[in-house]
Amino acid sequence: MTIKDQIKSILEKAVEATLKNNGERTARARTSEECGSATSERSELTIEYPSDLSHGDYAANIAMKLGKIMQKNPREIAEQIVKNIPKNTLIEKVEIAGPGFINFFISEKALKSEMAKILKEKAKYGKSNEGKKKTVIVEYSSPNIAKPLGVHHLLSTIIGQTLNNILGAVGYKTISINHIGDWGTQFGKLIYAYKKWGKKEVLEKAPINEMLKLYVKFHDEAEKDTKLEDLARKEFKDFEQGDKENRKLWEWFVKESLKDINKTYKKLSGIKFDFTLGESFYEDKMDDVLAEGKKKKIFVEGEEGSYIAKFDDENMSPMVIQKKDGATLYSTRDMTTLKYRIGRWKPEKILYVVDMAQNMYFKQLFETAKRFPWYKNEGFHVSFGRMRMEDMQMSTRKGNIILLDSVLEEAIKRAKKIIEEKSPNLKNKDAVAELVGIGSVKYNILSQNRSTDIVFDWDKMLSLEGNSAPYMQYTYARARSILRKAKSAKKEGKTAENKGEIAEKTSQLLRAIPKFKEQLINSARDYKPNLLSQYLYELAQKFNSFYNSVPVLTAKDPKDRLFRLKLTQSVSQILQNGLALLGVAVVEEM
Repeated sequence: MTIKDQIKSILEKAVEATLKNNGERTARARTSEECGSATSERSELTIEYPSDLSHGDYAANIAMKLGKIMQKNPREIAEQIVKNIPKNTLIEKVEIAGPGFINFFISEKALKSEMAKILKEKAKYGKSNEGKKKTVIVEYSSPNIAKPLGVHHLLSTIIGQTLNNILGAVGYKTISINHIGDWGTQFGKLIYAYKKWGKKEVLEKAPINEMLKLYVKFHDEAEKDTKLEDLARKEFKDFEQGDKENRKLWEWFVKESLKDINKTYKKLSGIKFDFTLGESFYEDKMDDVLAEGKKKKIFVEGEEGSYIAKFDDENMSPMVIQKKDGATLYSTRDMTTLKYRIGRWKPEKILYVVDMAQNMYFKQLFETAKRFPWYKNEGFHVSFGRMRMEDMQMSTRKGNIILLDSVLEEAIKRAKKIIEEKSPNLKNKDAVAELVGIGSVKYNILSQNRSTDIVFDWDKMLSLEGNSAPYMQYTYARARSILRKAKSAKKEGKTAENKGEIAEKTSQLLRAIPKFKEQLINSARDYKPNLLSQYLYELAQKFNSFYNSVPVLTAKDPKDRLFRLKLTQSVSQILQNGLALLGVAVVEEM
């Protein structure tokens, strides 16, 4: 259990005793329905973090909730609750503040015990059994084949991989899937374009670039001649029905595309999938879902012989599940995919890490799935905003896509320039520049709330100040530097100490340590990596404040020196563990 969980358990018992002591009196004063409300409030008891550290480590407003229901002064209820808290070694003191807030201060003994766990568990510290080994499928990245990865693929790839890491750390059995777009009308367009304008020897030299050029050319020509769209649909229908030439071309396009995509994943570092199952994997499984849907009247006939799913909600347009010519759509494949995953892995949840532009589509998909007996609300859309880059618009059709490889190369180049300026004598500059550059791109995404648009800002993401990867990596390197120096035989001289300031900075840092596990669990519950990154940033701030005010190697008392070294080691371990979950590598020197 986390310290927060332990506080909640202790408080629940105290509330139970308080309600029991007030039972006869409150029963006369309230109806049975209101009594039930008190029980409900108790079951929904929440523990919060006070914004001001002087108000304790944890706080609860349960007394105010009960006060409304029991028609009593919340402070009186809070006083009774506090009296009913059993003696324990976890809590140093409890205070009542304002109208009835109950504030908890954790004992130094408990905090030092938590620090000892970090030093013992090391890389394993922070892991928990929150997920109880339940299976969660995480689908992310999911690029369309025959196109290079663009910067817009970053968000799904990075957020998805991080959620997969976090969920695994808190005890879920995760299955990561790259659902590549290797099916659909776009292949009809590419096949038509290659037959019309393509040359084998040109495509073999630069497969992805040439495929993109052909795709863009098709759309340019289709604007002049609308018949091309119908010709492309015919090529895809022929392909679906087993045309040998089209099948061979498709296999070639997919093979060359995956080679290029995997190179970019390798450059991003830490991007791993348990399965790469494209839309084509479900080709022989769609007929069963279509037949089941038609039989159960879930899919009904639409215009000109197409099949659709209708909705009672007037704000939801019908979802087309099969075209009038019998061809399938991505909705057909997504429904089939959903059934396959549920049948094969029996997951607790299936997370689709896809941008918010698809909110309505997933609402339609899940609403339709609810009508099938095999679906029990497993699907969940983890949406995120668009990436905002000033003066840059991204459209594959127009060919002005911002290549992900180019962005990563630029990040490394900029990181190298900063290192040359700040640390000209640093060894392995190129290796450090790559770790800092790639880490900056990732952390920039993960430090922002995914529910909003993600701002891509070079200056902010590569800054050594503020909430950035370089700041976090530099803080870790600073802590490791202290620990390296402590191992040398030479003892540094003693420094005069400001006891009041030292006690304050040390206490703030020590009290931040237990919240790592708690914010890790919160990130998993809300599917929001920024909760973890925000905690790590605040921890780094507290450590740097500690570093600037508290002598470690030059402490007067040997016991203080040893304790401060252990605290420094604990912080460096948490930073390493937390950043690893975010996919950001640490550096020993910077």
